[in-house]
Amino acid sequence: MLALVEHPNVISVIDVGLFQLHFIALVMPYMPGGTLEEREFLGPWKDTLEVALQIGRGLAAIHDAGILHRDLKPNNILFDADGRPFVADLGLACLVNDSLDMGDRVGTKEYMAPAVVERGFLDVRDDLYAYCMIVYEMFHGHSPFASMADRERGRVSKPSRADRVPRSIDKILARGLAPDAGKRWPNMAALLGALEAVHQPAKPGWPWTAAVCGVAIAASVAVGLLVSAQPAHADACEDISGELASIWDDEIQSELRGAFGNRQAGDGLDRWAGRWVDVRAAECSAAKASGASTKPSPCSASLRDRFQATVQAFRTPHLREGLSYATVIAELPDPDHCIDHPHDAEWGYGGLLELRNIDVEVQALVGMGDLEVARDRQQSYMNLSLELRSDYGVARAMFWRGEIRRLDGELDGAVQDFERAYEEAWAMGLGVFGAEVQMKLAAVAGARGEFGSVDAYALGARGVFVEYRPDRVAELLQVHGLGLLAGPENVRERGVALLLHAVELREAELQNHGGTRERLSAAHESYARGLLAVHRAGEALEYLELALRVHQEEFGHGSWRTRALLMLKFFAFVELGRLANAETVERGLLKLDADNEAWGRYTEDAFTLANRYSATGEFRRAAEVLQAGRHMASQHGSQEEVWRFDIAIEELVGG
Repeated sequence: MLALVEHPNVISVIDVGLFQLHFIALVMPYMPGGTLEEREFLGPWKDTLEVALQIGRGLAAIHDAGILHRDLKPNNILFDADGRPFVADLGLACLVNDSLDMGDRVGTKEYMAPAVVERGFLDVRDDLYAYCMIVYEMFHGHSPFASMADRERGRVSKPSRADRVPRSIDKILARGLAPDAGKRWPNMAALLGALEAVHQPAKPGWPWTAAVCGVAIAASVAVGLLVSAQPAHADACEDISGELASIWDDEIQSELRGAFGNRQAGDGLDRWAGRWVDVRAAECSAAKASGASTKPSPCSASLRDRFQATVQAFRTPHLREGLSYATVIAELPDPDHCIDHPHDAEWGYGGLLELRNIDVEVQALVGMGDLEVARDRQQSYMNLSLELRSDYGVARAMFWRGEIRRLDGELDGAVQDFERAYEEAWAMGLGVFGAEVQMKLAAVAGARGEFGSVDAYALGARGVFVEYRPDRVAELLQVHGLGLLAGPENVRERGVALLLHAVELREAELQNHGGTRERLSAAHESYARGLLAVHRAGEALEYLELALRVHQEEFGHGSWRTRALLMLKFFAFVELGRLANAETVERGLLKLDADNEAWGRYTEDAFTLANRYSATGEFRRAAEVLQAGRHMASQHGSQEEVWRFDIAIEELVGG
């Protein structure tokens, strides 16, 4: 992917050839200056910031080429003999449009946002997080977080060398280190604009504000005045329209007029683009005249992103289905806002750009099991889709509502949502989306004990995935197999065979394509669940140990999957009669909940553990676990939870 990027701060490819007739070899410039990890920055803060800005511009160029780096770290930033930095090693990079498919193939966890460890890379804001960590370390010589708990909360440490670094820089970096991607800078352009404003402070506001503020004439006239007053700088800003060339050219305009069926919507977009160019040209010329950066202000950059998302949606048949073009175009923010508010990077957020981002956000929340927040964001997704009259958005929002309901045990409501989402997918001709819905319906059927329906839904989805998304066949096999585990013995055995096949596919995928082992770890976990269902606890324990080791090597010891794997190990030990081992795992599991201050989860885990002990006749240990749960509920829970434990203890003792 290096060949897609040409920038002074991105390492280039000189030549490509074959090595020993089998291996592709890339010839790149020699970098005698070493890596960023080998450097210390003890001089003036402005010198450090200049290096940081160059690195950021290289990363921004990678994003502008439609690529996510996904493994940005000090070792991947090289220096030439003159000390100029270069972003290197795009071995784990992917195109932005492929990020959902490759989101689990991630790089170095020390520089990942907490959510990335759980759900993989999704967009440029995840690269931005790694960049902010690196820049913080350049300024302060240590990690921005004192502990993993601080990192998960976004609690940045007090700098040890705060006297030499402006507080504004720390505030800018702290925003980029927010655990919630929605609270970070929306893109590198906005982040770099804020850092550059510290590097070269502007006269009040933005360099060009004074030039146009209060002038009651069109910005295009202001452009002419500024350019004529500063002829030496005219060339740098004379082709501002080129900044929209890849988004809005004659060919795209003609294509959309045909799709709209009339000129009005296309003319509305054209007028908005013209206004943006006028304002951006004024901004550029005035900035050049004052010697400041001519790059788009955070406000202008955010508007360009909004416009691009809108045009892309209009050009995609299933995304524009049912859309109210007039509403979407009318709600494009006014570029004039950027004249007085150049630093407002949030001005462009909303509309179809927000619609796309919410889908990604809800998916991440569901994946992490945060159903309460996911439910709230799903409702926002639905409301915005209805406002924009986006049929596709409504179908996706309905799909996520069904998934939230399924995970929360509301199976009837889940089926209703999934069936409606499937009807919409069918009407729009979206086979892969429809297969995704069928896969979820198979999971619901398994929870209901409707094993014939599990097979029917899974086989329907498999036909689509085999042809169009073979990378998702293993995922489907896991859903299919798990859906059969509550059936009679012969059905359970068939489910176990499907889960073993999923393991084999994941192993082949890892061998052929490389990447993270987390998918294989998840397949091992599913297979272990199947083995437990057919009372092969000894074999299940082997796969659980393997799954846990792989997961913890890549993601640490405190993730939600660690908890799930420990619970399964506990079940296996109890079934094998290894109660001392079971007690060790039980205590570790409850400690994990307590360390994470997950008191509601602690309560539910205590009941689950006690019930399993009780089912095997270990009433003493069951009572001890319930007493521990009651103690935690009395300190951190509600009175209702305390009463719930009292009732359970009384029933256990009375029985």
